[in-house]
Amino acid sequence: MAVGISAITMPKWGIEMTEGNVTGWRVGEGARIERGAEILDVETEKIVNAVEAPAGGVLRRILTKDGDTVAVGALIGVIAEPNVSEDDIKRFIDSFVAAVVSFDSDAPAAQADPPPAVPTAAAAGGETAGASEEARVSPIARRVAERLGVDLSKVAGTGRNGRISKEDVEAFAAQAGASAPPTTTAAPVEAGNSSVDSAATNPVRRVRMSARRSTIARRLLESKQSIPHYRLDMDVDLGPLQLHRRAQTPLANLRITVNDLLLRAAALALVQHPMVNAQLEGEEILQFEHADIAIAVAAEAGLVTPILRSANLKSVAAIAAESRDLIDRARRGSLLRQEISGGSFTISNLGMYGVTRFDAIINAPQVAILAVGAISQRPVVRAGALAVAEVVTLTLSADHRVVDGAVGAAFLSTLRALLEKPESL
Repeated sequence: MAVGISAITMPKWGIEMTEGNVTGWRVGEGARIERGAEILDVETEKIVNAVEAPAGGVLRRILTKDGDTVAVGALIGVIAEPNVSEDDIKRFIDSFVAAVVSFDSDAPAAQADPPPAVPTAAAAGGETAGASEEARVSPIARRVAERLGVDLSKVAGTGRNGRISKEDVEAFAAQAGASAPPTTTAAPVEAGNSSVDSAATNPVRRVRMSARRSTIARRLLESKQSIPHYRLDMDVDLGPLQLHRRAQTPLANLRITVNDLLLRAAALALVQHPMVNAQLEGEEILQFEHADIAIAVAAEAGLVTPILRSANLKSVAAIAAESRDLIDRARRGSLLRQEISGGSFTISNLGMYGVTRFDAIINAPQVAILAVGAISQRPVVRAGALAVAEVVTLTLSADHRVVDGAVGAAFLSTLRALLEKPESL
């Protein structure tokens, strides 16, 4: 790295992060900053984080604008002292090679000194190597091109050194669509024909996905496509739990909910079944001693999963107070990064919406998630007689690579026993 010049790069917050969305710089070019100062905000799929300056000096270059989606490790700014020449800054930017950010132990280490930039003439002559071709296109631009069916070799990049952005791809697709000759002739629409073009009769408002929503969509798709999900349903009689909850609320001096008791029961069951209280990373299964349970929260910007740490060591009252605080701050968007990172298991509860049962998608690298439906009165048989009970359906989605069916069933059986005999909680 050039002496006196420091790179500001897109950080990697968590194993699943591959890119971030720049939501705004807090300082402008030419401002003097101290090392560790918060200089810009970056939105991930979970929260907005502040990026700290890696060194002290003057912010000489800002290489992104608000709304840009940037790959992890990419150069987004330059810090240098005033005595560093503009030519040195330009050479540093042109020759910068993003570090390889990987959790794979076999991956090559990131280079400390970037190699010389590929000559422009070589690129124009078609001699660019495969790695340079990858670097010429932003990750999001490549995905947009695949979705729109755009040939990237025909797209002219407007970014630095000809880099292709998603805006370049979208502009190319729009121009190609406008100039393409019609291939078919629309048939006349008969009265009452249901095939009427809805765009002509029903106004449409197009809303671009936020960086968080795009990442949520990508991660859920990857989970659904790459994890062999299977699901187990179990009905649980919550009558005894409801009585226990009503008795505990005055003693705890705060409102105890069924979800609080469910978190406690799940935590106790998880430590008895370590194969469910786990993550899968490559060829390794990470089994955790304590239950760090992620609580799925529907926030305005998208799904957020704050973590209730070591829930197996906490009382029901402590779980009620802490989970209430986490859920409230999740909806306000004020969670800290460490409060949403990790987790050994997830619980998603849609019972408040009247949903009786549903299938949840596993939050990788976790290996299981529990879907909780609404409590409803259902007929049951007790001692040979028909009765009415308050019943909930629990659905466990598990990763079959780690959790065998018998293991998942045993976990649910333990959980049901705890819920139907709540004095053990």
